[in-house]
Amino acid sequence: MAAVNSEASREAGRQTPRLVAGGVLILIGALWLLERTGAIDLNVTTVLALATLLVGLALMVLSREGSHSGLVVLGIILAVVTGLTALAPVEGFQGGVGDRRVEVNRASDIASSYEVAMGTLTIDLSGIEDQGNLGTLTARVGMGEMVIQVPEGMGVEVRAQVAAGEVNLFGESVGGVGVEDTQRSPGFEDADQQLVIDAEVFMGRVEVRQR
Repeated sequence: MAAVNSEASREAGRQTPRLVAGGVLILIGALWLLERTGAIDLNVTTVLALATLLVGLALMVLSREGSHSGLVVLGIILAVVTGLTALAPVEGFQGGVGDRRVEVNRASDIASSYEVAMGTLTIDLSGIEDQGNLGTLTARVGMGEMVIQVPEGMGVEVRAQVAAGEVNLFGESVGGVGVEDTQRSPGFEDADQQLVIDAEVFMGRVEVRQR
């Protein structure tokens, strides 16, 4: 009987970190859903801070059962990410969480700015054929990936910044920390359409390509 109880206790100890991790994911998902529906107004740093707090409370409550190294690692990761988002420029973590895809077929429909806090931002301009004034497009991603597709023949100047990660402009890639790169598409000076793109990613990747 003692052996059975001991085995049940060990199994419960193994399941606890998974339950807490699941609870963290549910918390993040629920807060994101409420934010997207407009029920509450939270930024990414607040959500991550709440998740870190939940893990910390779980470690305090469960400390008598053992070390729970898995929870410790999860808490450290959340704390580091929360600190990075707090130190990042505020504008770098505006927008929603998840994947966002935008397709623009007319020059007049290009918005002045596009933002995603965490996730992937894809902006497809390859369907633009009219000769309207393009101006400047600003795009920001806090953590994740940004992909911007422009049509052949459009003159594009890209000014890209990545605090940590990679910049790939028209097939030329630069990676590292504090990356800044400016490139112009082939034939920029003679193009009938000219667009300036200001692209900023805090942690992740920027790619601008012709299609």
